[in-house]
Amino acid sequence: MGEKFTSHSSPYKDKKLFLPMILLIDSYDSFTNNLYQLIVDSTGKEVIIIHNDSFCPEEYSQFWDTYSSLFEYIIIGPGPGHPSIQGDVGIISWIFQHYQQSKLTVVPILGICLGFQCLCHEFGNPVKRLDDIKHGQIYDIQPVDDACNLFPSIELFPSVRYHSLHAELVNDSIVPLAHCYEPHDSILMAGRHSKLPLYGVQYHPESICSSRGQDLIRSFDSIAQTYNECHRKIGDNPQLLKDLKLKKAAHENTLIPNGILEDTLKKPQVIIEKLMLSHDTYNAIDICDYIYNSEGHRANFCLYNSAAVPSEWSIIGLPTPGRSEVVSHSVDDVNKVVVSTFGDNVHVDPLQCIELSNGQSVWGILGMKMKQRYISTKLINSQVSKYHQRNFPFYGGYMGLISYEEGKFIQISKLKSLTTSTTPDMKLIFIERFILFDHKSNDWFIASVSKDFHQDNLDWCKSMINQLETADLEGTLKLNKDLIPSSVSQLSNDKIHFEFPDENIYEKQFDQCQECLHSGDSYELCLTTPLKIFLPKSIDPWDIYKVLTLHKNPAPFSCFLEFDDCSLVSSSPERFISWKSTHEDNDNDIKKVELRPIKGTVKNTPDIDLNKATALLKTPKEMGENLMIVDLIRHDLYQFLPNVQVSELMSVEEYKTAFQLVSVIQGELDPSTNNYHGLDILHNSLPPGSMTGAPKKRSVELLQDIESGQTLVGNEGGRRGIYSGVCGYWSVTDDSDWSVVIRSIFHYNQDLENSKTHNLWRIGAGGALTVLSDVKGEWEEMNVKLQSACQAFH
Repeated sequence: MGEKFTSHSSPYKDKKLFLPMILLIDSYDSFTNNLYQLIVDSTGKEVIIIHNDSFCPEEYSQFWDTYSSLFEYIIIGPGPGHPSIQGDVGIISWIFQHYQQSKLTVVPILGICLGFQCLCHEFGNPVKRLDDIKHGQIYDIQPVDDACNLFPSIELFPSVRYHSLHAELVNDSIVPLAHCYEPHDSILMAGRHSKLPLYGVQYHPESICSSRGQDLIRSFDSIAQTYNECHRKIGDNPQLLKDLKLKKAAHENTLIPNGILEDTLKKPQVIIEKLMLSHDTYNAIDICDYIYNSEGHRANFCLYNSAAVPSEWSIIGLPTPGRSEVVSHSVDDVNKVVVSTFGDNVHVDPLQCIELSNGQSVWGILGMKMKQRYISTKLINSQVSKYHQRNFPFYGGYMGLISYEEGKFIQISKLKSLTTSTTPDMKLIFIERFILFDHKSNDWFIASVSKDFHQDNLDWCKSMINQLETADLEGTLKLNKDLIPSSVSQLSNDKIHFEFPDENIYEKQFDQCQECLHSGDSYELCLTTPLKIFLPKSIDPWDIYKVLTLHKNPAPFSCFLEFDDCSLVSSSPERFISWKSTHEDNDNDIKKVELRPIKGTVKNTPDIDLNKATALLKTPKEMGENLMIVDLIRHDLYQFLPNVQVSELMSVEEYKTAFQLVSVIQGELDPSTNNYHGLDILHNSLPPGSMTGAPKKRSVELLQDIESGQTLVGNEGGRRGIYSGVCGYWSVTDDSDWSVVIRSIFHYNQDLENSKTHNLWRIGAGGALTVLSDVKGEWEEMNVKLQSACQAFH
């Protein structure tokens, strides 16, 4: 069962304990931390979270006898499932049953969604499926005339509904307090027990689009205080609470040893030179292609390329042969991390293995390595004269990719390798030498940052500047776009073979998803399916990237990575997460964290302009999909940040192949308050919520089983691979940017389906399914996404 407690004990406040406390019971929902923050903001009180299965049934009584008197009240949060299924609700049903047997130890309770349904169910009222399910929809809530102080007024107020099920009152044990009136029905939205201090609401007060959430929490807080003053004494045992707080879940332990990143030397080697080119029409592809050709058609570089707004920088990482470290990991051999050295032609040598012991993970290894290599921006800037009007996003560090399966909640035992060996799931290379292009100022820089002095870094910088500036003067630096084929098919005389998803299989999977959505197991499921492209072995990955980016689908988070065992060609429009310094002087370690989820897609065609696309995307279905992911991301961030803001909610953005519904969620991360860093957020937030649905845990588990049914395309175990993962960089200054691997193609060098003449390249595509989804519409949307990536091959 793992750790007993997940303790969110206001790390942003003074660490001392103060009584009373509030207990929040989580049913593995993806909105729980939003509810936690709402409670803290509304009451200023300390909250401790436990999961509904933190204790096994034989421990329920001991837990209750030991701890219940220490809590002022209990809030039971939302979650997937049905209140009659013990595995879905755990200790929650026992608490209500205990209240019926012994009314002497009643602690006030407020149930939210599933918590409210459990209250109704345990007191004899059936919980049934809704005829008209509401997931991520905003509706007016109407309190009754006598709402018993839970609502400050009887005026209508809008709030978000996330529920497939509803309680139907058949006895007098539950008194209605609010309804939602629909054309042909009224749905119970709030109620209280007729005699006990037990309350609940069906809607989600913690959603970003709900109103009067704080009013609700404050009203219940007052109700509970009044009850406690008359009927119970709250215990006072600071040591017992301290012991409870120490039993935190493993994922809350900081991945950076001791939670501190600090300079460990006074004088790193910092070389930053401005590259003086004759005109401002050069782009990152020009530079990379020159390097590719000058090194004998070898892509000895990593490219994170801003080929379209809103990204602002292009980064070319240039590994140092014989010195640059490559970190590799596969969940097929989860306890082994391979650390190797970059060599010529993207090979690695020699191999070293780190065997992980109990409690260790590849993420902890990364944290340890960054602690050893960290260099503050302030120290870097002190080593060189003013080189630019703003700091760089990257001063060397890790560049690479992380697969979907490296995220949380994957059932690893069900996975099958896609290759003849272990499937590459994490590939990160440590970069000391790099080239940067600032798209705002049209400035180029060549740089090297290292903790140790290397004469060859100085020699390399001089040589690279000389090569590029000479090529510029000779007119050989600029790539002739007209010489780049408009299709990958023109790169070889041999045929390209396609294996498309099967529509019949997709329809069966769609039906399976709909059953899960109607049963209350998920609000949204991002169903994906793979396309296989068999390319002649003579076709080079770099040539594919040039066709895709120059002719087909330029994107703000375009990426090219070629490792010894896998390659990624990405034209992603979606930032997953970034964390960057908030001040140019960098006198503090505060990082601005940003996520930009995309949900909602319309194909960009000549007859669709921004206004028409907005009308098509601003529908209950599309907005509901986006809202669910926004609330999920807020939940992920509130685990580590005290203040999370939605700076853009459902804005429509135009890209070359599609219009997208985009939201922006931001917050500030201050490691000095709780020792957390961006790596902790990245690890805790994977896989990307926009690629799973919500609640994330249950949705990931359901999707793995459903997607394993794609037998036509050999997807046993539901493995997505690099698709739906992330790619990006993590600077030695602890600044980072990662994009979601969508609109992308990838290849495994040892893929089981490679042949003597062709290599298999994989493309994934999918879409968020809700109860409002139409199978034909979803199939068409998925094909729009597939075409945006595979159009380069026609």
